Amino acid sequence: MANGEGSIAATVASLTQMYPFLKRTLDKLGFLLDQPIIRQPYYLATSAAGGQVIGAGLNNVPLLNSDFSHSLTWPFEVHRIRPSLDVSHTVRDARVNILDLTYNTYWMKNPVMLDGLIDANTGFWEFGFPWLIRPEGGGQQFFIDNLDTVNPIQLSFTLHGFLLIPADRNAR
Repeated sequence: MANGEGSIAATVASLTQMYPFLKRTLDKLGFLLDQPIIRQPYYLATSAAGGQVIGAGLNNVPLLNSDFSHSLTWPFEVHRIRPSLDVSHTVRDARVNILDLTYNTYWMKNPVMLDGLIDANTGFWEFGFPWLIRPEGGGQQFFIDNLDTVNPIQLSFTLHGFLLIPADRNAR
């Protein structure tokens, strides 16, 4: 046996002996390897650079409806939201209320201060469970209260999550 043919034969022999063990292991892990859904990271954000300006002291001002309408083919699973204010304001200067347009349901009963929703360490509003935005027409409507009665604020939101894409792209 020249040129390593013996080592190839030895490798084949050891793999043949290990086959039952490898098959049992892969069968147990099959649910991890054969996922019916691919989770692709995705962001949905305010279209205007820097966000939308909310006038001083105004309440219940809607952000652009088109910014958070989801017209893609696949559902969007939202895991966290990142608000962004202009540098002259803090999260204590705004309240938010969110309407889910798919279910026509508010996320909260009354507007809530951004300060109470955001983790001070990360700057994100993390969800305990993901919120699902349905495909082809699902969306969110953000309503903002500006608590600063003297100055307007500039505010934007970015929804972080995953598109849920079927592994079989032809399936709908």
